[in-house]
Amino acid sequence: MPDLAAVVIHCRDPYLLAAFWSEVTGLPVADEDRAKLADRALGPTESVLLRDPHGHRLDVWISPTPEPAAPGRMHLDLVGDAEERAAVLDAGATVVRELPGWTVLADPEGNEFCLHPRS
Repeated sequence: MPDLAAVVIHCRDPYLLAAFWSEVTGLPVADEDRAKLADRALGPTESVLLRDPHGHRLDVWISPTPEPAAPGRMHLDLVGDAEERAAVLDAGATVVRELPGWTVLADPEGNEFCLHPRS
């Protein structure tokens, strides 16, 4: 079976979501995209790559699209402690709802994701 190589997050504003997801995941923006973000010089269909410089984690692509898929078709599940939860909220996430054992949050464009406590 194929290996999972990356996760792609569709969005309206890659400048907003690249910064958000970079902070939340701890994955830095790839060198080749950093200057384009700083200069706001991305092409209209140009994606931003978040990449672990050590190659230990999946790549995350922040990909602009004029019509992102309806919420709920796919979302990320993250694992973190109380301090990491606070950092995610400080980065711009909002709490959608609290459930037994995890929290549903939304990124700045309203895309939902879950945060589960570390075991």
